[in-house]
Amino acid sequence: MAAAAAAAGYRAEEEYDYLFKVVLIGDSGVGKSNLLSRFARDEFSLETRSTIGVEFATKTVRVDDRLVKAQIWDTAGQEI
Repeated sequence: MAAAAAAAGYRAEEEYDYLFKVVLIGDSGVGKSNLLSRFARDEFSLETRSTIGVEFATKTVRVDDRLVKAQIWDTAGQEI
């Protein structure tokens, strides 16, 4: 079945051509969580709770004929 899927152009979710690992850092309240939410889930909220520790999301996008997977880490901001 895997050969048939490959012949049909199907790629397993874990297959990708490039992997980018991104860590969002910055002061508290600047929008790191909303940036992650908008990119990974296409959501945006004006009332987002503060991140405690780190949050993580992945998204695979097609760029030209390549699959690019982004692993994005959202860190808790530092109060000034």
